[in-house]
Amino acid sequence: MRKISIMFLLAVFCLQSAVFGEEAKDIMKKVREKDENIGKVFKTFKMSYEKKAPWGFKGTFETLIKGDKKRMNNGSGTFTSDIVFDGKTYWSLLAFGGMVTKQNSKYYDDNDKGIYGWCKRFNDNVKLTGEETVADRKCYVIEGDGGEEYLKKIWVDKKTLSLIKAAGGNMKLVNSEFKSLNDDYEVPLKTDIFKEDKIDMAIVVTVLEIDKEIADSVFKVDAKTENNPFEGLFGK
Repeated sequence: MRKISIMFLLAVFCLQSAVFGEEAKDIMKKVREKDENIGKVFKTFKMSYEKKAPWGFKGTFETLIKGDKKRMNNGSGTFTSDIVFDGKTYWSLLAFGGMVTKQNSKYYDDNDKGIYGWCKRFNDNVKLTGEETVADRKCYVIEGDGGEEYLKKIWVDKKTLSLIKAAGGNMKLVNSEFKSLNDDYEVPLKTDIFKEDKIDMAIVVTVLEIDKEIADSVFKVDAKTENNPFEGLFGK
């Protein structure tokens, strides 16, 4: 009888683990779909923000989307790159020297600084461990590996699928001051990253615009890659 009870409990545990794993992947898939649909839901999307750290770092970033075209501008240093998807091809534009390199979608996703960029850091090995209320929001609690130390456990709003909080090791991330764009989309205007409960990085959105004109030339790249020694370095 005891052996049967233990086997039953093991079966239930395995079943719950499988269901949670499947649900977590489904949730993350929905987040990625929301990200892919930004250019369909809004005529245009523009978000600029500043990152500051007490140890001296300061950078500016910008995400621009128009239909299926998108661009990320990185103003955090001389050797950083802007990334452009012109509707057909992904490109990186090195700030120093103006070098243009053909890339792929994974390169863009790995460097995405947009609303749902965090979701692209995770693979399918994620697990739904429960639900909790954070900042008066009902959230899914999902565990996995998002690459960054603080992206090991995340709290995702059940209604909007926004990232509310993340944690891992001695670090945590907190999103706040959300601004609604419509019934389905919202943007955190403030993000604080803590290390050992001390601020390690502060991120503040400075520009947030939707459905305002963005010139097509913003997504046009003058590609001259025939003599580029980095061509293919970031291949598929």
